[in-house]
Amino acid sequence: MSPLNLLIYFSLLLHSSYAQLITGEKGFSLELIHVDSKRSPFYDAKLTDFQRIVRSIDRSKSYVLWLESTMIDKANLTTVIRPPLHAKPAATFMVAVGIGSGNGSHNYYLHMDTGSGLTWTQCLPCHRGFPQSAPMFDPRSSPTYRVVGCDDPVCRPPRYKCVDNRCEYNMRYYDNTFINGTLSRETFSFQDARASHRVPVRDLVFGCTHSSKMNYRGSPAGIFSMSRNPTSTVKQLATLTNGLFSYCFFPPETPHTSFLRFGHDIKTPRGGFQSTRILEYPDDEGYYLDVEDISLNGRRLRFPRGTFARQSVGNGGFQVDSGAAATHLTTHAFDRVEDTMKDYFRLRLNLRPVNDSGLPFRLCYKMVRGIEHELPTMTLHFGDGASYHIRQSGLFVNFTREHRFCLAVMPGGRVSVLGAKQQFNTWMRFDTAHNLLAFAPHDCLRDIA
Repeated sequence: MSPLNLLIYFSLLLHSSYAQLITGEKGFSLELIHVDSKRSPFYDAKLTDFQRIVRSIDRSKSYVLWLESTMIDKANLTTVIRPPLHAKPAATFMVAVGIGSGNGSHNYYLHMDTGSGLTWTQCLPCHRGFPQSAPMFDPRSSPTYRVVGCDDPVCRPPRYKCVDNRCEYNMRYYDNTFINGTLSRETFSFQDARASHRVPVRDLVFGCTHSSKMNYRGSPAGIFSMSRNPTSTVKQLATLTNGLFSYCFFPPETPHTSFLRFGHDIKTPRGGFQSTRILEYPDDEGYYLDVEDISLNGRRLRFPRGTFARQSVGNGGFQVDSGAAATHLTTHAFDRVEDTMKDYFRLRLNLRPVNDSGLPFRLCYKMVRGIEHELPTMTLHFGDGASYHIRQSGLFVNFTREHRFCLAVMPGGRVSVLGAKQQFNTWMRFDTAHNLLAFAPHDCLRDIA
């Protein structure tokens, strides 16, 4: 081992309580695969574009319901009776990672989830599970696998519990879905998308799920966690990557590949960027933003102060979360946006909404010639002065065969979420060490060059 690598190795031993990077790399990039793109191994060619959008929005609604149920669950941590969580749906993007070493090493497609605090996959022996394309991970075949014991600092209730000196988890959702397993440590290998080599990281905490009932048929083998929870993979990699990760999403219909970049592999837009605070709450690991107001086509809606603030545990707030396919606003906020949109199209273009229950969005109109030049934009205004601009292509969806176009924003319940569609062609960088989100409108082709 070279003196430089030796220095890096001992530095990681001293400063990282979780992961150790074997190669001494400080940055790498993973290919991001949209579940509905042709690059996805689960792409269904029989579906029409309309059916894919409907399925995507159904997943998005389910995801926000799950997100809200986790907030309620955290609000009831001290009570005897706790409501079940909503079932966890499939996410919008996935990554390929290697788990294990020696003969026990396999590649797995995992859902990228900025709302989850534990990366997990199905493991043998599997008492009950869901179908997956890759062989289930067999801990007995990997020499680097080990179980997390009860004396490990990551084994903390109520998320984890001690059973026979093993740290275990039992997460139950609505509809009788669940995952049960053992908290473990293992070597993960990340295929660097810009090079032919793999970046191995050992001693990463993950969940070895031995029993589950999930609606993941034909889908990836588990979850790749990216929340602010200490056991998420992103937080475990923080010492190695300076706490930085970024992405620039392409729409699923494009032939190009998006990347999830870590550390020194992150490319900064030449035209500059804005930054805003990520609000930190001790009882929630999501990425909350300090949204103060919304503009439509440059006109402030002047929401009352605190409309998008987190009011209490399990209520309110505005998160950025790519697990939701589209943006969701709390009911009151959505109604205000919807009324303003109706006034805009009525007064400017003499258009009235169409009532079509077959469309996946609530506010839709009949397509007219030249409408693409008349569509409004949306801007999120943050308390620190930054502004997040959403262009027309991110704010509306066109259904060509149905001759309709719709506002690609959904009414929600307890929480507002900036979803994946409103992040397309936007450079996003999360600084988990300093709780900052940097962003800029961007041609994502420049991110893959």
